[in-house]
Amino acid sequence: MFSKVAFEAIGQVTGPEIVDPLAAGEKVFLFDLDVLVASRFGRMDHEFAGYVREFARSHPCYLLTSANYSEVMSRLPGSVRHAFEGVFASCGTELWVNNEILIRHEHLFSDDLYEFVAKAVQQSAYSGKEAPLLECGSATLRLSLAGIRSTAGQQMAYRRWEREHRELDVIADEMKARFPDHTVCRDSDISLMITPNTFTSARVHEHILKRHKASRLIAYFANRSAGGFAKPLCDALLTSDVVSTVNGPSDVSQLLSYEMRSAPDAGQRPHTMNRMLQEA
Repeated sequence: MFSKVAFEAIGQVTGPEIVDPLAAGEKVFLFDLDVLVASRFGRMDHEFAGYVREFARSHPCYLLTSANYSEVMSRLPGSVRHAFEGVFASCGTELWVNNEILIRHEHLFSDDLYEFVAKAVQQSAYSGKEAPLLECGSATLRLSLAGIRSTAGQQMAYRRWEREHRELDVIADEMKARFPDHTVCRDSDISLMITPNTFTSARVHEHILKRHKASRLIAYFANRSAGGFAKPLCDALLTSDVVSTVNGPSDVSQLLSYEMRSAPDAGQRPHTMNRMLQEA
């Protein structure tokens, strides 16, 4: 998938190695929410949060997630969110800084698409559906037959059922065929994410490059994210950019330790979060 990126072993995880060793530019780090939190709907570990917060205070860091910002607030402590220079929520359709939204992409989904989703819900064979099943963002739709606000137990029950019946894959294939001007991907193992083709996560890369000239993007993604909503961004990476697909916080911790050891000037960068507020 990442033809422009080479990988080498770093401890127990796979770490990036720049294809062009002479490539210059400030490193900018982009984290997927699902690699910072051990469980899909859990909160960030307190000790690990402190580690990431200190790293973000000396390195330009951003967050990218398919989750809405309310979910980000519930899963990441405020000290970590504020240490980041920006949070790209809802697949990157929104940019938040210090709990204030700076960029929001809008899209009006068609009645035909909503009717298709309603029909898919009605025809679903799963008997444990808990309303609401659809979460609407400014330019995103998330469908979860377990229920958007379902409990951990309800999610587990649906997860077991979905593994056997593979109903979400059928819904996704039918939606892709009927609405080719939209992207449909598995947002998690219990939900689908729908976005218009007028917006892709590649715009996140464009936003970062506007604020960090001649920078190199270092991204850490979960496998599902890299192959789903974040795939357009990964495909848009430049030769000097790198990405690692990791399993969770322990892998991220090792990679950040590697970054700090390999950067002799680490810790000397001033905090620049206010720059984005001035440019917005």
